[in-house]
Order: sequence, then C-alpha cells, then structure tokens
Amino acid sequence: MRNSLLRAAAMLAVSGMFAAPLAAKERGTFIDGTFATEAGCKKLEAIAGGKTRNVETVPEVLTADGFAGWEGSCEFTKVFEHEPGRVWVGLMYCVEGPSTNVATYAFTKTGPDTFDVSGGGSDEPDEYRRCEAGAAAKPAEEKK
Repeated sequence: MRNSLLRAAAMLAVSGMFAAPLAAKERGTFIDGTFATEAGCKKLEAIAGGKTRNVETVPEVLTADGFAGWEGSCEFTKVFEHEPGRVWVGLMYCVEGPSTNVATYAFTKTGPDTFDVSGGGSDEPDEYRRCEAGAAAKPAEEKK
C-alpha cells in the first residue's frame, strides 16, 4: 500500500513538471487592440451602445492575452513567430466551463488591421479585424 502511494505521488510530481510550462502565461504582443469577426465587432458596437451583455450578445474577442468570450477563454502560454511580422503560432490553454484543453492556433496578418486565425479544431480560418468599440465594451463592474 505504501509503495502504491509513493508511486502515485511520484507520478503526480512528474506530471506536474510537464504541466508547469503550460501554466505560464505569455502575451501575443503582435496583437495590438481588440479583434473579432465582423459579426463580433457588430456585437461589440451594440454593447458599447447600451445593449445588455449576455451569452447571445457577447462575442469572442482576441487580444494580446488570447481569446475571451461569455462561456470560455484561451490564454497564450507560448507564442512563436513563424514568419517574421506575418505569421505567429500560439499554444493556448483553454477553459470552457469545467472543461480545459490545450489548443494550437495560427495567426496570419492579412492587412494592417486583420488576421486570418486558424486552428482550435476549425477547418477554415476565420478573419478577425480590429474593433473600434472593443475598449468600450467592458463589463459594468469594470467601468466603475
């Protein structure tokens, strides 16, 4: 019994050593501002205009910290610049309710204010663009 407990403790310690780097946060410094899909930017504008924040009105946004939405988020844990000034790969730690996972995304700069974002299980990239209303769409408790 004691050997089983020692082995279990050793396995937890070893697995913790490998998981520790995933817990470290990094920023996607290539992302300057708040980005979302076209539909997401429209939702941010509506929220900035006074629309109530809820699961249907809050879009997923992309900032230097990662993705954030009503039901979950993905934080950068490691960012690699694949093609200088054009393509980045992000290893991300994602949380949605009680579920957590690690996902890899590619960010391709397609214009001064646009990125194609692929990965995370999607077959096709999504275009994210800078949203002017992003800074104004903070939760009410953050505005105080």
